[in-house]
Amino acid sequence: MPDAFFAPAWQLALTVEFYFRYAVLAIGLVGTAANALVIYALIAHHARETKKRVINLLIINQNFLDLVCCLLLVITACVEINNTYLTGAFGYFICSLFMSYAATYSILSGSIINLVALTLERYLKVVHPFWTKKHLKRWMIHAVMAFAWIAGIALNAPVSFVVSRVEDGFCLFPFEFQFIYYELCIVVVFFFIPVFTFVYCYWRIVVVLRRQMRVMAAHNVEGSSQMNASQAQSKRVKWNVIKTMIIVSVVFVVCYCPNNVLFLILVRAPPTSSLVVGYYPTVFLMYLNVCMNPFIYATKHDGVKQQLARLIVCRKPRDVLDVPGSSSNRAGGTQQTRPGVAHK
Repeated sequence: MPDAFFAPAWQLALTVEFYFRYAVLAIGLVGTAANALVIYALIAHHARETKKRVINLLIINQNFLDLVCCLLLVITACVEINNTYLTGAFGYFICSLFMSYAATYSILSGSIINLVALTLERYLKVVHPFWTKKHLKRWMIHAVMAFAWIAGIALNAPVSFVVSRVEDGFCLFPFEFQFIYYELCIVVVFFFIPVFTFVYCYWRIVVVLRRQMRVMAAHNVEGSSQMNASQAQSKRVKWNVIKTMIIVSVVFVVCYCPNNVLFLILVRAPPTSSLVVGYYPTVFLMYLNVCMNPFIYATKHDGVKQQLARLIVCRKPRDVLDVPGSSSNRAGGTQQTRPGVAHK
């Protein structure tokens, strides 16, 4: 084994691992800044909305999870880059929580749970609107948001504390055979089930929305113009949120698929230098996902785009003139404002 360790292929693996740490640090820094900015925009947008939609709470929670994950990536990368010599209980704590990436994976798992909850909420809201209005309460959404955090931590952190150990100042977390079935269950729960949920729910959502739009178009001449405009605006908001979440879900599948496929290969094949080298790019894609999400919201979510535009031009929302097509005019308001004069 020592001869194999010094082989060129294994040296390449060590080199890739070295640069991987700095790439993770870069993802953490960029993701922290981007998620913090989008969270500000989402909260400002939610505060300005007359109708407080529960979907906004789930999206805000999604970005909070991504923000915390990016912060943990920064901490973990800094610990690894400094090659900290681990001793005692504190060293074991650092090894089990950070150097094993247990903290990061815990929040990643919570992010996946929350993303599935977002999909199911949209599915129920669009496909079963009457049942949702009667049975889906706001406290249930709050419970799901808390469950995403708790379940992600409970399913990852305890196992890491059992497996990880410190020897001669180094953190070791060997892959024990008895945990293979646990890891396979994790792959099924946090990849295959979410992918199936995304495909089925968004397929049904698109079918129902298209049918509703055809019905609205057929009866367009029968209703008042104000009612038709209000309904069209409501449908446009739904479509905007759904398109955003479809893109987020597709990006999730693309980023997580290589790592899960490689894991299934590693379960049946002994680790080789080529597989080890291929492991780091797949993990990099997983971490890149939490950095990409805020950019998706910034380019696709209307509320985020509006708030970021106001922030970029350094003007308060009340300083922006109402123009045709704005939210107030779409609601039927006719009041005009002068620059610097707020609505009363």
